[in-house]
Amino acid sequence: METAVTSLKEQLTDLAKVEGIISAVVVSRDGSVIDGVSSTGTIDAEAIGAITSAGVGSSEVMGRELNVGQITQVTNEYKDGIIVASFLGEATFLVIVADLKANLGNVRYQIKKRAAAIEAAL
Repeated sequence: METAVTSLKEQLTDLAKVEGIISAVVVSRDGSVIDGVSSTGTIDAEAIGAITSAGVGSSEVMGRELNVGQITQVTNEYKDGIIVASFLGEATFLVIVADLKANLGNVRYQIKKRAAAIEAAL
C-alpha cells in the first residue's frame, strides 16, 4: 500500500478551503515565510510572517515571565477576524488568518488534525 504524501502547498491549500479561513502561512521563527496560500487569491505572506513572528515572540516572553510553560499556540481575536499561530516543532509555526465566519473551535481542531502532515511536508 502506497502512502499519499502531499506537498506543503497542497496541505495549505486544503486548509484554506475550511470555511472562514482566509490565509494559511508557514513561517520560521525569524519571520521568513516558507510557504503560504490564501482563499481569496491575494496574500501578503511577507507581512504575515514579519508581524506574527514579532507577536509570537512577545507572547513567548509573556508566558515565560508568568511561568505558564512553553508556548504552543497564540490566538488573537479582533473585531473583524481571528489570527491563530500554532507551532510546528521548534523552528516553524503555522499562521491562520480567518474572518468572523470561522468557528474558532473548528480552526483550532483543523490545525491540530493537520499539523503533523504539514510538518512532514516541510
